[in-house]
Amino acid sequence: MSYEINVIVVNQKEAVKYTKKSSIILQNEKDNSEEMKRYFEIWPYFSQTPGILYTLVQEMEEDYFSSFPICDSIFDRNEDELSLPYWIDNTEIIENLTPLLIKQNVMSEFVEIIRFLVESSPIKTIMFHTRYQGGDYEIICGVINIEEFFSMLQNEKILFNVCYIIRKD
Repeated sequence: MSYEINVIVVNQKEAVKYTKKSSIILQNEKDNSEEMKRYFEIWPYFSQTPGILYTLVQEMEEDYFSSFPICDSIFDRNEDELSLPYWIDNTEIIENLTPLLIKQNVMSEFVEIIRFLVESSPIKTIMFHTRYQGGDYEIICGVINIEEFFSMLQNEKILFNVCYIIRKD
């Protein structure tokens, strides 16, 4: 299975480089236009948002990058155990909403990078979207502050295939 961790830094005009030592690499759409696509036909709202799109990856082999070593999920959770958006009642969609788990060996780096990206936005806002193959249906949850996002992540309440608008308060 393939995973993606995508972030749009809202209203950002120029891509930024994360200069701290990290095993997580920030690829951006300006430098990697061939590999990175916004998927306008699948996620029109996410894709039309002004700003720079980044993907969080690690290098798995020479010139092969993936989000797979950064995250995972639990695929056998009961629907009752998930924090599903209340307006989603389609079983096929629900089957593709599983918890995002950031691997412990990169959790502190991940948190630092997300904070860095929020701070890089002129309006201190990002759109955070994870996906895996299948289940492409645009679901966007409203604005949450960054601390609430990290709390939800820790409690396995952030879901794959859902976009979250995250803002610094």
